[in-house]
Amino acid sequence: MNKEQVLRINQWIGSKFSFLVVGSMILGLILPGIFAGMRPGVNMLLAVTMFTMALGCRFTDFGQVARLWKRLAFMFVISYGIIPLFALFLGKLILPGEPSLAAGLVLISLLPVAVTSAFWTETNEGSLPVTLSIITMTTLLSGVLIPVLMHLYVGTIVEFDSTALIIGLVKNVLIPVLIGLAVNQYLPQQTRAVKPFLDTGVKLCLFLVIAINAAVIVPYLEQMGRVLLGVILGIIIYVLTCYTVGYSASRLVFPHRRDVQISILYTSAMRNNSAGIVIALAYFSPLVAVPVILSILFQQPMAAMVKAILDRRTREPQLADISATS
Repeated sequence: MNKEQVLRINQWIGSKFSFLVVGSMILGLILPGIFAGMRPGVNMLLAVTMFTMALGCRFTDFGQVARLWKRLAFMFVISYGIIPLFALFLGKLILPGEPSLAAGLVLISLLPVAVTSAFWTETNEGSLPVTLSIITMTTLLSGVLIPVLMHLYVGTIVEFDSTALIIGLVKNVLIPVLIGLAVNQYLPQQTRAVKPFLDTGVKLCLFLVIAINAAVIVPYLEQMGRVLLGVILGIIIYVLTCYTVGYSASRLVFPHRRDVQISILYTSAMRNNSAGIVIALAYFSPLVAVPVILSILFQQPMAAMVKAILDRRTREPQLADISATS
């Protein structure tokens, strides 16, 4: 299979992503005996996923963060301070008596920024260097921040081995990310040659992990009932709040930089859920992964909805100018 064929397959997977996610879930639900036994392999899949994602970034991407570090630091405080606290409050409000599901909402808020946020940033004429810098920074820091902040926010309501989580994320997230950054930095031609193959493989691995997760949570779904609707409602409210807070804060901190505002808008709300599913499944109870996996179904459609709103806001002044000159 040559590179062009792989790119076409990758493009097709991207266009059918939501349907393939749902199909993977259904497959895991109807064949739990096959997929549940594969759970021990998710750590390896996480390492491969993070390595592949890091191949899209370079150490030089941190230049944008260095130049804007004071104002971006304020945005990071919001992202890792206020937003996780809101997620925890929302989980307790909508899902009382379900600490694992509430913890899943918090985990979403602590995940590294999704690579797909770069696509939406570029599509909306945002600052791609700023977005790539934030993706790189959050990916690099996730191996340390996720275990520390999960222990801080949900350690008293959900039992998990924080020491094992730290060791596991350093081994399966931080080290693969550093290796991926180094490979892309010093072997750029080789990276460009193999990355399409790895991207496609990672997507297929993600579908496998989703099927495994669905198989593992089968015993719990029968007991969830209406709680599942509460999870979906919580995800929608959470994502909309992230967009609102991110955009409002970016206008306050970068009032004359619309391109940076767009970057922060998308990086505030879009998370690397593929890594989140594997982390949840590897280090937490299966229910923690439920909000993470369901959020995949809403992330891209809501990003498209935000683009439509931005396009409308852009057209209105243009129409007003045309009316004024006619």
